[in-house]
Amino acid sequence: MLLVDTKSGKQTSISGLPAIYASGQGGLMDIHPSPSEANVYYFTYAKPVGKGGATTLAKATLDGNKLTDWQDLFTSNVSVTSGRHFGSRVAFDDKGLVYMTIGDAGDRDNAQQTDNHAGTIVRLNQDGSIPKDNPFVDNQDFAPEIYSYGHRNPQGWYLTANGHNYGR
Repeated sequence: MLLVDTKSGKQTSISGLPAIYASGQGGLMDIHPSPSEANVYYFTYAKPVGKGGATTLAKATLDGNKLTDWQDLFTSNVSVTSGRHFGSRVAFDDKGLVYMTIGDAGDRDNAQQTDNHAGTIVRLNQDGSIPKDNPFVDNQDFAPEIYSYGHRNPQGWYLTANGHNYGR
């Protein structure tokens, strides 16, 4: 990972990343600053799982040119072995809730399966726990983290809540 000064073009290597499944569209996918903690960043990446990678949300503190206190907050229950359609973007709403997109793992039918995270947008608290008011939290036919499903491979999005724009 490199930190780039957009004015000077200077590049600084950042250490402290975990093992990352880098294959096809998988790898380190998104970075977003914490809305509530200085020098803390949220990441989505493909975490090595079995013979593939699972889209994962993590956070870490940037201390100079090193990431410290790396913590995986949520790992999707789909391991992608095709190298295709991991997603993933992360955004926060005005309540500080985290939204993370996850691709269909290269299988369009996955996005219609509500017991897995493929093809979904999940909504979490900043510590990775599930908000009590998630739309399917009490429905046994759905993974409780799911906020929205049926998406093929959301890699960019725009979230608007209460008149504020949070997308990227």
